[in-house]
Amino acid sequence: MSKLKNNLIIIFLLDLVVGCVASPPMPLQLVDSASRMYSGTLNPDSQKLEVTIDGHLFRGVFIVGSGSAVSETLSGRRYLPGETVTYYTSNSARAHLTSDNGKQLNCEFLYEVSHAIGECKSPSGAVFQLSADDNSLKNR
Repeated sequence: MSKLKNNLIIIFLLDLVVGCVASPPMPLQLVDSASRMYSGTLNPDSQKLEVTIDGHLFRGVFIVGSGSAVSETLSGRRYLPGETVTYYTSNSARAHLTSDNGKQLNCEFLYEVSHAIGECKSPSGAVFQLSADDNSLKNR
């Protein structure tokens, strides 16, 4: 019994340590219709984005789609329905960025642990292709 308890404690501590490791911000690029590139960062831990466009810093947070569903199934006994709760996340994310001069960008992108790809649009109709990748950090 104590061996099982010790193993559970070790697993708990490993999960705690692994969960505490901070992910570095990923380099982010926005590319406009004239192929001009703008640099920034995507921070997976704080779910923040920032990018400088024409000398103005745009900042905001991104939210990854998630939710839950509850379903009931009938067990072998008619009077005892079973309830199942399912939690899910997707890789679809959205962000709203505002700049220091009041301009705005709305971004939609697909996000995985070390990559993101999508686009950002301004209310005036400007479109930027968004990409983020931490591979450049691994190759240093």
